[in-house]
Amino acid sequence: MRYKIVGSLLLTVNLVYGSAWVQQKGKFFISPSFYYYNASNYYDKKGNKKPIGCDFEKREFQLYGEYGLTSKETLTFKVPYQSLKCVNSTEGFSDIEIGVIRNLRRDANSSLSLYGNLIVPTGYSIKENPRLGYGRFGIEGGLLYGLSDRWGYLDSGLLYRYYFGYPSSQLRPYVSIGYNITKEVQLYMSLDAQIGLGDGNKKVVGNNIFLEPDYKLVQIYVGPRLMLKGFSLGAGYQRLIWGRNTGDGQGFYVNGWFSF
Repeated sequence: MRYKIVGSLLLTVNLVYGSAWVQQKGKFFISPSFYYYNASNYYDKKGNKKPIGCDFEKREFQLYGEYGLTSKETLTFKVPYQSLKCVNSTEGFSDIEIGVIRNLRRDANSSLSLYGNLIVPTGYSIKENPRLGYGRFGIEGGLLYGLSDRWGYLDSGLLYRYYFGYPSSQLRPYVSIGYNITKEVQLYMSLDAQIGLGDGNKKVVGNNIFLEPDYKLVQIYVGPRLMLKGFSLGAGYQRLIWGRNTGDGQGFYVNGWFSF
């Protein structure tokens, strides 16, 4: 059944976190978010667009947070709750992520940091279709670099992700820009890529025989952000602009950024 390919859509809808700047010691950053994503077509491994065989929909409520452990180390976490639909429906907590950002160098306008992250499955069944994740532990790490000034900020990263017992690790570069239109209004733009390397021996995971771990994509996010003292509110549009073995989808997001 063609609709089983929706497993390759599951990682295409999240804004990038892992800022090059660490939090001050004892300070918190919290970001609750909602994402909606839908697709009725997908790109095969040669880039040909084909119908999935259903209207795939994903709704995700996500809580992301950071805590300044020291003046150089920040702890991070991400907890997503997803609702998936493509003929069948699945709902529950997807993989939880726990990480650390270690600052290497910082001055008045730039920051360079190391990032490490542990990906933990939450006990969902990999036999569900569509399923909530790979059901495998993973690790992610890389370098983060950022610039900031009165015009706004630029945040970028070069990350590598590896799933234990799964055949394709991934390169995950990204760049995000926040441009200050006024003191209170910012335009947010982000471009990120997820490039499966196809390394290792291919294995079937669960009963999703059409799930392709070696997917590749580039996607863009754009939207306004209202910045107030201590918090900001944002919303925007997300769209896949290039892909292989992944869904040709689009969606929207709303989120808040709170510092205290």
